[in-house]
Parts: sequence; C-alpha cells; structure tokens
Amino acid sequence: MNFNRILFLVSLGSSLILPFFLYRHWTVATWFDAVFLVGLLLIIVYFVMLLIEGQFFSAFLKSTRNFFAKVNKKDQLIRESEKRAVESVEYQHHFPNQKAFLQIGLIYCIGGLLISSALYYLN
Repeated sequence: MNFNRILFLVSLGSSLILPFFLYRHWTVATWFDAVFLVGLLLIIVYFVMLLIEGQFFSAFLKSTRNFFAKVNKKDQLIRESEKRAVESVEYQHHFPNQKAFLQIGLIYCIGGLLISSALYYLN
C-alpha cells in the first residue's frame, strides 16, 4: 500500500471514532462533521509542513536572536572581545508526501461540508 491509501484509511478510521469523543453518540450527521474536521486537520498539517520546509521558523529565530544580541550590550561586548559572531540557526527538512495531506484534506473538507450542508437543508 502506498502512503496516500494509508493516510486515507487512517483518516477515515479516525473520522469514524471522532464523533464518540466529541458528541458522545454516533449519527450520520456527526460523522460528516468529523470528516470535515479531520480534513481541516490534514490541511493544517500540510501548511505547517510547508512553513517548516520554507524555513519560516529558522528566519524568525535568526531575527529574534539578532535583535536580542543587539539589545543586550553585555553580550555584545563579550562577543566583540572574543571576536565571534552570532550563531545562525539553520534547520531544513523536506517532507516527501506533503501533497497527500492537502489532497486528502481537501477531499474530506469539501465532501464533509457538501454532505453536511445537504443534510441540514434537506431536513
């Protein structure tokens, strides 16, 4: 089995169990709400992986470290006397199956939203 199928089946299984934790009972409407929530969670995971891969947090850490190095005069004097620079933080990671989270998350979100809306407006 490839990663897309495993992710799809695990997400589907978790959406079957999630209504028991959220609503204490299982109905078709609560299951489609859980499908939407699982899809939303998968989309959030995709965007967090995108931020990590784009080194957003590394740039944030580097800029805050530079800011506090300039503000703190004592550390600045120690660094100048020892002739050392501010240590740079580099963290780079590549996620191989990143698009699977977005694709399956969009399928679950749109499917859950459409079916939940249809059930709501048809009742």
